Amino acid sequence: MTDTYSNRLIDSDARHSAPVHSHGQGQLTYIERGVLSLEADGSIWAIPPGRLHWIPAGLHHASRSHGQVRFWLTLVSDDVARRLPDRIAVLEASPLLVSALDRLRSLPPGDAFAAPLIDVVAHEVNAGTEEAPGMRLPAAPRMRDWALAFLVAPSVKTDIDAAAGAVAMSRRSFTRHFEREVGMTFAAWKRAVIVHRATVRLAEGAGVSEVALEAGYESVSAFIAMFRSVSGRSPGEIRRRAEA
Repeated sequence: MTDTYSNRLIDSDARHSAPVHSHGQGQLTYIERGVLSLEADGSIWAIPPGRLHWIPAGLHHASRSHGQVRFWLTLVSDDVARRLPDRIAVLEASPLLVSALDRLRSLPPGDAFAAPLIDVVAHEVNAGTEEAPGMRLPAAPRMRDWALAFLVAPSVKTDIDAAAGAVAMSRRSFTRHFEREVGMTFAAWKRAVIVHRATVRLAEGAGVSEVALEAGYESVSAFIAMFRSVSGRSPGEIRRRAEA
């Protein structure tokens, strides 16, 4: 069997933006520098350096970068895609996975060495530890409009009563509809949004203290602890890797 694939490197100081589109082949993307925001199927991810994401063929999605960005795109054939997840997957890329993708970039499609390398890629993607699922947005128009506005300037000080009042709903009704549509509590979603926005701002060059204050934290250490508990890494790590 001959596995087919094609590679593309995007390395730019300018903002990269791709409106809603889909691919006829599955897409593997490894982020080497910068942060890429991905939106698909009603969810949003902020993907930092060192992560790889997989998008199945035909799935409509949009993406844009924040600050300087360098990432590799690898489009794979149906034969390869059938060995990978049937949904979007975001995971930390192991050194072996990165090395296999890097070697593939230097080979022409159909090269005899490609098949064993793709075996390694498929194994590492399926065996890798996935990041938290994408952050879902509510579907109801008023709630979605509020959520999109909150994404731009989230604050830890915004409570559920303020959110419910903004969309003219009772606290009880808002809570029931919100949790049903996004799949988590308002408090957990709010933390995820703050981490999403903070990841973007850190990639754009903002300092950790600045980002903490923007998010409404009076204690930088409390912000760092929350960020680490949600994402599994520190904001300082995001800042350093985005600048690498």
